Amino acid sequence: MFTTSSNTLSQREKKLIVALQQTKVRRAEGLFVAEGPKLIGELLATFPCRLLVTTASFLPLVEGLGQIQHVVLLPEEYDFSSLSTLRTPRPMIALLELPTPPSASTITAPSLLLDNVQDPGNVGSILRTADWFGCRSVFTTEGTADPFSPKVVQATMGALARVKVTPITDVHTLGQAHRDGVAILGTFLEGEDILAHHSTPLFSSPYLLIMGNEGQGISPTVAQYVTQRLTIPSSSPDGKQVESLNVAAATAIVLACLHRH
Repeated sequence: MFTTSSNTLSQREKKLIVALQQTKVRRAEGLFVAEGPKLIGELLATFPCRLLVTTASFLPLVEGLGQIQHVVLLPEEYDFSSLSTLRTPRPMIALLELPTPPSASTITAPSLLLDNVQDPGNVGSILRTADWFGCRSVFTTEGTADPFSPKVVQATMGALARVKVTPITDVHTLGQAHRDGVAILGTFLEGEDILAHHSTPLFSSPYLLIMGNEGQGISPTVAQYVTQRLTIPSSSPDGKQVESLNVAAATAIVLACLHRH
């Protein structure tokens, strides 16, 4: 059950919804924002909802799907553009509780590590791809876009409900993962052709796949722990092509190849 108020959204609530676009406010309040009934419906299975702002006609789309503390029902004609980060606002906004950060980062496999991937759209797309291929554990280094920023949350299309994202504060954790028998894979312009392995496996142990920054790739600090360097070869017939693939596209290709094995 939840409490309901109609036609009123306090100034404090309005300011909070807008302020949660900032990382520091999200961390201080322990909340993040999601928009739209489909996305919110998926996230409610994992994240308790502190506040749901919607209309009476949209409420049944998510009612009963998860824990909701308070609902504000606004008039059907209410303009959500003052609260929304979307070009086409949807009449449903939820303030969801951030997960509690783990006290320590233990690398499990199969999993993914995003090393300073800065574009929110890329991070969201990668989390969505990881979910598709059943890679439910994603780690991030400092400098990677906040997975709970509005742009990333929307781009995941609900993958955050199933993919656990954990920040890594000490890259030496990668050394321990290797000692634990995890194959640490990284993508580089020069490496082993991942498309050449049609029948033979690339490795014989669980893996951690590292994807690097959009412009600089995997940082030297992280690269030293990579045990197998992989590359996606170009198939351009004339040898002319862009310098590199988008990191989200590259992640999809590599995960598809790894899934095949």
